[in-house]
Amino acid sequence: MDKKQQIIDVAIKLFATQGYENTPISIICEQSKVSKGLVFHHFKNKDGLLREVFLRMAQIIEGVGDNADLVNEDLTAKDRLVSHLDKIFLSMTSAEHKLYYQFDFQVLCQPALRVLLKDLFDERYKLMMESFQSILRDIPSASSFVDSHMLIAELDGIALNYLFAEDDYPLEEIKQRFIGKYILLLGL
Repeated sequence: MDKKQQIIDVAIKLFATQGYENTPISIICEQSKVSKGLVFHHFKNKDGLLREVFLRMAQIIEGVGDNADLVNEDLTAKDRLVSHLDKIFLSMTSAEHKLYYQFDFQVLCQPALRVLLKDLFDERYKLMMESFQSILRDIPSASSFVDSHMLIAELDGIALNYLFAEDDYPLEEIKQRFIGKYILLLGL
C-alpha cells in the first residue's frame, strides 16, 4: 500500500471512531508511520485530507451500486431492484463499511463539515438517485423521483439505527421486510 493510501485509511478509522475535530494530524502521522511533511505533501491541510477521506469512502460504497448495475442489466426491474437493495444491505454488514457509515454520520452532524463537503454530498446523492431512478423508471406504478427519495431516506434511517444498535439488531429480517414492502408498494 502506498503512503498516501495508508494515510487515508488511518484517517478514515480515526475520523470514524474519534471524530474529525478530535483527531489531530499528529495522531494520523503516528499511526500511519509517516511525517507531517508527507501528510501535507499529499494533502494541502487537514480539510484536504478530510475531502480525500470522504471521496475514498464514497468510491467504495458507490462501488456497491456500480457492481449491481453491471451484473444485472438483463434482469427484470423487480429483480434489479431486489438485487440492488440486497447489495446495499450487504455493504452495511461489512466492518470496513460500518466505519464509513460512522464517519458519514459524524460529518452530517457537524454543520461546518457539511458545508465543507457539500459538493461531495450533493454528487453522491445525485448518483444514488440516478441508480434508483434507472430501475424505477421501468416500473409503471413507480414514481421514480419520489420513490428514489423515499428509498434513500429509509435506507439512511436503517443504516443509522444499525450503526448504533447492539449486536442483536435484526438487519437481515429488516432487509426482507423492507424489500417485501417495496415489492408490494410498487405492485411487483
